[in-house]
Amino acid sequence: MRVYEASEPKELTELLPSEQVVLGALFHKHAGQPFSTMMTTSESAAEGLSGVEARSAFIRLRQKGWIRAVRKTWGESLYYIPVHLIPALTAAYAQRIRDNGLPERDMGRDGLELKMTQSNPIQVIQEAKPDIAVEIIHILAWIARENLTLTSKGTVHKRMLQRLSAMTHWCAEDFVGLNLQYEHPDVYPAHVAILLDMLLSLGLLHKDQEKIQVDAASLGYWLKQSWPFMHREIFKVCMGRYGISSPEVQHFRYRLILLGASQYTWFDIADVILQRNKNGETGDAGQSEYVRSWLNALAGWGYGEIGEDASGNLFYRWLVDPEALLHSEVQQAMDTGKEVFFVQPDFEIMVPPEVIPQVRWKLEYCAELISLDRMSIYRVTKEQIMNASRNGFTCDKVMEFLDCYAAMRVPEHVRMAIQQWGSEWDRLKTQSDKNAANNQIIKSIDSFLNDKDDHVIEPGDSQASFYVQGREGLFHLGPDSFIYEQEQFIVEPSDLLPEYGSIPDMWHNDWRRYHMSTTRQITAKAIEWQTKLSLKKDQSVVYIIPEQIQGHDDWTLTGWVVPGTDERAIERCTISPMDWDKIRLIVPEQI
Repeated sequence: MRVYEASEPKELTELLPSEQVVLGALFHKHAGQPFSTMMTTSESAAEGLSGVEARSAFIRLRQKGWIRAVRKTWGESLYYIPVHLIPALTAAYAQRIRDNGLPERDMGRDGLELKMTQSNPIQVIQEAKPDIAVEIIHILAWIARENLTLTSKGTVHKRMLQRLSAMTHWCAEDFVGLNLQYEHPDVYPAHVAILLDMLLSLGLLHKDQEKIQVDAASLGYWLKQSWPFMHREIFKVCMGRYGISSPEVQHFRYRLILLGASQYTWFDIADVILQRNKNGETGDAGQSEYVRSWLNALAGWGYGEIGEDASGNLFYRWLVDPEALLHSEVQQAMDTGKEVFFVQPDFEIMVPPEVIPQVRWKLEYCAELISLDRMSIYRVTKEQIMNASRNGFTCDKVMEFLDCYAAMRVPEHVRMAIQQWGSEWDRLKTQSDKNAANNQIIKSIDSFLNDKDDHVIEPGDSQASFYVQGREGLFHLGPDSFIYEQEQFIVEPSDLLPEYGSIPDMWHNDWRRYHMSTTRQITAKAIEWQTKLSLKKDQSVVYIIPEQIQGHDDWTLTGWVVPGTDERAIERCTISPMDWDKIRLIVPEQI
């Protein structure tokens, strides 16, 4: 036995054929969920592989990082496919999963035809809610000013909860059907529970015994990132914490991203539904109910919208680039030439979607959010200027900020009003302990934003992530494979054939006719090792994966007949030694 540190996987096409088959079968069966057993004899035989071939491929997949292992406290091993590999596997094994597990040798996406609609008009039946990343900044700014105080039971006070619920565009109806399980469902509506859990999971909030408050360092780091990065990190939370964890629906969620159409293009949901049944039909009632529930949730988070054609077929379109939700390489650089907004004479500020997050953050402190849409509207008010001054964002700093980012000169009467309100605050200046604490949090965030170091996560940096699976929030995720100690001990493939050196070389080097007792010995060894036998009758050669021997003197062999070494097993049968002339024990080359 040797200790390995699993390497980071490379390309699927670099895997051996047996490795591709085993990986496809395990991915189809388990997706990214943990599993404790590899493949049964019948499962590997259905793939045309003997047990030893499947186990050997499994070991090499672990060595190459495609499969990882952890050990529970009582010693049981759990295996799983790392979540960051699921997008590549979804694309590679798309047809296999759709066609109820039939092996798919083609490792690409060619041949997958989606039903696009050009002539049929699509009616929107579920519009997308506002941009989730922008809304989160709005909510975090409020929490940074107010904090969320907790009751003796550890829940947010009812008054603060009501304000938080009213502030978000989400509603509980957006998440009906997801079977969510979280702490204190009698206190938190589903949409508020998701919101708090999401911010805790991202590390943007932290909770102690008295309150939930903003983590200044994490938020400062967050505000330095781009909108695509934020959308991707938030989406990781949604995929990992708020969807059913079964392999079938996990397959569906990833297929929706990778096999759906591009941004703003309608596609038929039937084309990415989970699996076909034996009649070639897609889905069932329970499946359809979940699919619609997940689409409703995506619309609630602002990622896309749902439509329907005249025949009642369900359609969906992404309002963000779907591949950018999974691949950091797709991330778009921030356009510094569009970091401007428009200050109107009526004190309103019109903010285009391109305005970067840190500018949005400062707007939250000097203006009131009126509407959140493609073009967001803020309004400069006396109350907001007073609150900004109370938290250290004085009128002089407000004017410096507006002058820096306004596309045109700030109207003079707006400038004079801001200065007047700031002067009024100076005369009334009184700081409570709570305000002083808030002031410190906001100062810490502003200090981070003013830091000359960029602190921007570069595209392609797969190690950088805000979302940490297993981080404490409000949701009950249950035990999973990611919370146990990583297991590094991996059996060598050569250990799969114990006493290999003790058998005669002729058993596996040549086709030979043997005495009936020796033939039985060779067959028994093949069953013990779970490897194949090659049987020759005249000039005809077949391969069999033996399962068991029946009888003694007049014995028979039951197993799976394989037409060729690279083909599926097509039948399970029982044969007699009289059915072949010569026999050879097959030892896989990779062992």
